[in-house]
Amino acid sequence: MKRCTMLFALLLLAGTLLAKLPAEFYPAQNPELYKSLKPKAEKNLSLLPKAQKKAYQKLLKAEDNILMAFLLAYESDANLAQAKPEDILSNYRQIALLLEQEGLQYPLDFFLSYIAKQSVSDERISAYRKAMLDDGLAEVLRDFPDPLERYRAAASWCVEKLQFQQTSGRDQNPLDITERSLVGRCEEMQILFVAAARTVGLPSRPASTPWWAHIDNNHAWAEVYLDGAWAYTGDMDAAYHPNQTWFSGLIDKTVLILADGSMETAQDEVLARGKYEILINSTPNYAGERSRKLELSVLDSQGAALENAEISIMVYNWGALRALTTILSDQGGKASFSVGRGAFYLSIYKSGEQALVAVPSSEAEKIELTVQLDKDLPLVQNEILYYPANEMEWLQAPESYNEDVRQRKELWQDNIQAWEAVALKDAPPDSLKQELLKAAKGNYREMRKFLKQEPKVKKAFMEFLLSYDPKYLWQADAAHLSALYQHFKRYYEADEDYPAQRYYPTVFYEELSTAYKVKGKWHLYPPELIVKADSDRNKLAKVMDSLHKKHKIKPQKALQGLLCFDIAYKSKYLTNYQFRILAIAALRANGIAAEYTRVPDKILVYMDEDWQYYDVLRRGFEQESPELPGKNICLRILDDEGAPLKLPPEQLHLSRYLKGAFYDLNNRFEYKGDGKYQSTLRDKDAYLFFGYRISQSETAVQLLPLADWDGISEITLNALRYPKSWQEADGELLALFDADTLDTAELILLGNYDQENSLRIRDRIGKRPHLFFGYAKSPSGVAGYTVLDSWSQMVKENSANKHRSLTFRKKDGKWLYYEGFWEKLPE
Repeated sequence: MKRCTMLFALLLLAGTLLAKLPAEFYPAQNPELYKSLKPKAEKNLSLLPKAQKKAYQKLLKAEDNILMAFLLAYESDANLAQAKPEDILSNYRQIALLLEQEGLQYPLDFFLSYIAKQSVSDERISAYRKAMLDDGLAEVLRDFPDPLERYRAAASWCVEKLQFQQTSGRDQNPLDITERSLVGRCEEMQILFVAAARTVGLPSRPASTPWWAHIDNNHAWAEVYLDGAWAYTGDMDAAYHPNQTWFSGLIDKTVLILADGSMETAQDEVLARGKYEILINSTPNYAGERSRKLELSVLDSQGAALENAEISIMVYNWGALRALTTILSDQGGKASFSVGRGAFYLSIYKSGEQALVAVPSSEAEKIELTVQLDKDLPLVQNEILYYPANEMEWLQAPESYNEDVRQRKELWQDNIQAWEAVALKDAPPDSLKQELLKAAKGNYREMRKFLKQEPKVKKAFMEFLLSYDPKYLWQADAAHLSALYQHFKRYYEADEDYPAQRYYPTVFYEELSTAYKVKGKWHLYPPELIVKADSDRNKLAKVMDSLHKKHKIKPQKALQGLLCFDIAYKSKYLTNYQFRILAIAALRANGIAAEYTRVPDKILVYMDEDWQYYDVLRRGFEQESPELPGKNICLRILDDEGAPLKLPPEQLHLSRYLKGAFYDLNNRFEYKGDGKYQSTLRDKDAYLFFGYRISQSETAVQLLPLADWDGISEITLNALRYPKSWQEADGELLALFDADTLDTAELILLGNYDQENSLRIRDRIGKRPHLFFGYAKSPSGVAGYTVLDSWSQMVKENSANKHRSLTFRKKDGKWLYYEGFWEKLPE
């Protein structure tokens, strides 16, 4: 009742305080756009919970215009179900005020897609626009009318609010970042910058490469529309000059760069169209005239053009071929799209027919390719893929901007220290409670409230929280912490050595759910979800029977997107992956550890002291199928000189191939010495990937089907041009360090304290003793970090050096070095 009253009050204000929108936003001026958006918004509300549906309908009626219709039409209904209507109204009001101040400076559909759009990625909608304006962006909007200068000022503001840190997959929203954590991974840097840019009237959109082609990992960043074209910024410290960041010299190595939009414009190369978004191929905005156009024709096994064949553009990353995106062939079996100059694969599938084709690197402007599918086509590959680099002219930022960035970083550190001061004050020194308060960062008030409610909280629970995802500590309120503690206590004392996954409060990347209050105590799950049985197997059976009775897998009737547990549990209709996430949560509610897997219909369940694949539709374990007996897989791997190799684990990978896609299997190889590896396989359609980076310009990939493995005692793989050592460091590089450093040190990282690549490499180094040198003073006092004057001078002379990361390793008295990411430190 209180929430409804508040909403009506806000709606009343909306009618009296909101600025009047420009005429283009009303039906009389744009009747066709209004007639397309209004029904789309109404339909988008149809599957929402009753109370929220009613609240949004009132918003739509009170503000009967194109802007409100767009805001409710182009957010997923799952996101709307988890949002507060008053937050959407707040953002609506700020957009209206922006239009009152600056007018409509872009085409209407472009403004809606790239300025009015609320969410950036998968984060929960929040009323971030007003909060961020009150937190300093109002000055950016007021003082910098020129778009380029406004872009620089917005980027500088973001530096004060976020420092790069690897975090888990669940996205923080802009206010989580600015008010609770002040840190985030690349996608959260993207979220913050795009939200800030849109708030001050700059068109902006998220861009990414889901997987790099030349190194393992992925990356996300922001694009901003300046001077009539899309520009990119990948690192907010390098934001003074658009189109200049750490990967600028690597553009030609990429295959696809993807951007997200809402309403299609004539300049977009659209790869796919969804209910709420379009997937845009932004590659030509980066590679320019060096990008290639691929003209593809797909034929079936009889030679006929094949419509709606699934075409996956794949690159080798983290030990397997991974899809950047999947598109469909048209009525004539055709598909056309731009790509970079790096090599890649096409995996094409329809109705049991398939093909896997390597597309080499080239300088050709156009590639014409015809691919014929076949049911029995063997997916065998043995390729060396090439990735060229491109020239990059690095421009210097003025010292005044660099000084502003330094000051912003000091303000960031001041905020961190202010939170830590509270932690030191509110708990005994050097205690776990103090560590928890400190780890909670700006969310310390909720953690303090929980600790006061539970003054005798178990040490094991505090240790669990500190070892679990730190993002949970930044986002959970006191009720959720208390609910998780009740769940932990219920099962921990019965079996302390059981896998910790049964305590995890989220399954995949979904938002935290709302806790349940029963008889004065908070609970993570509703009591009716808990079943009684004499064994975990019987518990599993009862849980799955109950879920199948209550829920139906019908995507066309389900909310679209990730659902937090409490909304999924109340929903009758779910998609396949929503049902799997719900099943995992239900098993955890009953003390059974379970994990998400991308293999269709499957989850991982901890049963009989082992992790096993469980089919949620068939309701059975794979290993119990008689047609899937376990068999030993034995490999021997030699380099091109016949010497045995000991490989990093990720270079040998077992995958399942299903309908054109490869899915990771829960198998690992055990090294037996002398280049020999062994694993047990329980999948009749498994494939072996063996791959490695020869350099940042070349990658070797071998793919081998294992269906015909029977009768072969051992298979030998030859690793051609396998990189066995790093390069010897030359005198010019070693001259950066003094003699004492070179004499006493064993491992040196050269980069900078806030550079993303440096921090990723430092994670790889782990606890090995090392020295960490950078070119700028750290406001946060990073442990073991020192400014190296000679390195600072090199950066000053050439700003391209800001983006370099070099690792030096002493071996047998000689210094070796590697620039960029390395697979493995030399022994």
